[in-house]
Amino acid sequence: MCQEQYITNKREFKQLTYKERIKIETLYNDQHLNYTEIGNILGKHRTTISRDIKLGLVELETSYLPVWKYCAEVAQRRNEENETAKGTNLKIGNDMKLANFIEKEIKEEKSSPEVVEYKIKQSKFKTTLCFKTIYNYIDKEILEVERKDLTCGKYKKKEKNKKEESEFLKPNKEGKTIHDRPEEIKTREEIGHWEMDLVEGLKGQKEPYLLVLSERKTRKEIIELIPNKSAESVGKALDRIERQLGVVKFRETFKTITTDNGSEFRNWKVIEKSYTGSKKARTSQYFADAYCSWQRGTNENINKMIRRFLPKGTSFKNLTQEEVKRIEKWINNYPRKILKFKTSEEYYEEEKVA
Repeated sequence: MCQEQYITNKREFKQLTYKERIKIETLYNDQHLNYTEIGNILGKHRTTISRDIKLGLVELETSYLPVWKYCAEVAQRRNEENETAKGTNLKIGNDMKLANFIEKEIKEEKSSPEVVEYKIKQSKFKTTLCFKTIYNYIDKEILEVERKDLTCGKYKKKEKNKKEESEFLKPNKEGKTIHDRPEEIKTREEIGHWEMDLVEGLKGQKEPYLLVLSERKTRKEIIELIPNKSAESVGKALDRIERQLGVVKFRETFKTITTDNGSEFRNWKVIEKSYTGSKKARTSQYFADAYCSWQRGTNENINKMIRRFLPKGTSFKNLTQEEVKRIEKWINNYPRKILKFKTSEEYYEEEKVA
């Protein structure tokens, strides 16, 4: 049977009919199409097809290896049994407008479920959903969204494997360690204390890097494209920012910078010394302990947001500073649950005049 006659542009809310299951049986068993191809033909998301095929798989007895086939009748029966056992209806019901809104926010606007919950309330939908329910709908494949579509945040938090801090108290022979850092930096009481890191492109290649600076209190982000992973390139990027801000404003903006112990950051004099040659340091650098990425948690979390635009394995060779600044702007204008849904830009400007 010709595939074209199956094609439909109409999207139904997650429920496959028995006729559609018959079509899936042919497309999967006989034509050996994958989930995405079948979904495109039926106008369904690949997760809907994947879930239903798993529901209808049956093992056929052969004299050789076991063979698994999809059976439309079995899938229909099991689905009906599940619907009966499910009890209460889904809170989202058949609200396609709300479902489409959630899917668009996550996949196109790159909003987290927490931010989606906030936007649903602001948009005054009749139905309200908490972010936990949205995560559950994603996991149960009720929405046409997958975990990989999420910008950041997984909700199911893994316990951090924190080693005893005493294991990491070996100080850097040069420069100041995180244990020399004033207490108010740790508690995020004032702005002006930053974390700095590099984000790399294609591994093992001579490629540009992203130098990222994350303000600890407001989560404001500054991203600079640098030609390589060298202390000199890091220093020149900071010089560029200092020229743009001015010497005095740079010193006021970047009171401290905390980094890891990578070779690109080891020369603390390059980071602390003003491009003007002034004897007065432009900032104070502190080294985090080795293997303690949680000590720069702001960096780590924002780097995940960058990876939403530039996944691991992406080449940075053709990346422009304009594209980098667009990513920076998106991050700084993204509502944050931790900031009570203010953006970093808003919060930073408020703190500057406070």
